[in-house]
Amino acid sequence: MSNTNSRKRTPAAPSAGAAAPETSPWMRIAVIGRPHGVHGELRVWPDNPESTLLFEDIPLRLHHEGKPPRPIAIDAIRDTGDALLVTFTGVVDREGAAALTHGAIEVPRDVLPQLEDGEFYHIDVLGAAVLDADTGVHLGTVKSFTETSVDVLVVDTERGEVLVPILADIVLSIGEEPGIVRVRNLDDWR
Repeated sequence: MSNTNSRKRTPAAPSAGAAAPETSPWMRIAVIGRPHGVHGELRVWPDNPESTLLFEDIPLRLHHEGKPPRPIAIDAIRDTGDALLVTFTGVVDREGAAALTHGAIEVPRDVLPQLEDGEFYHIDVLGAAVLDADTGVHLGTVKSFTETSVDVLVVDTERGEVLVPILADIVLSIGEEPGIVRVRNLDDWR
């Protein structure tokens, strides 16, 4: 059994009741917020505030819901401590910046840091089926994550949302089987 307490973060929430996502060759690493100023700069919110991927020279693409993704490049970036302020190539005014608002910035998976045993990307577990490790009974679906002193799965069940701490004696496997999280000691769910 691997250590289920370690992880990498890259959250992106699916709609409620969504099926487990297929592994995509691209992964969201940030979302674009509102314009900042009048010269095309935008606030950008990284999914993982510790990530330096946006500061590296790697392929990026912009993805707006309902539109095909398109390549995008960063001309300038600075960290304000609250958010990143980014200027994208070809965006020179507030109107151009506003057109990018709410877009997702994605990178190819192959540029992401290699995962150690027991680590997973949150996005790979969102929408996963939560199964009883002993019986295989479906208990719910991973809706999101919450961070406390330990990471916590927010699981949609027939009785509503249940918070499941990611501890080795409760979550026996996570991220090891695509679309499946196996748990134990949750008799009160039935």
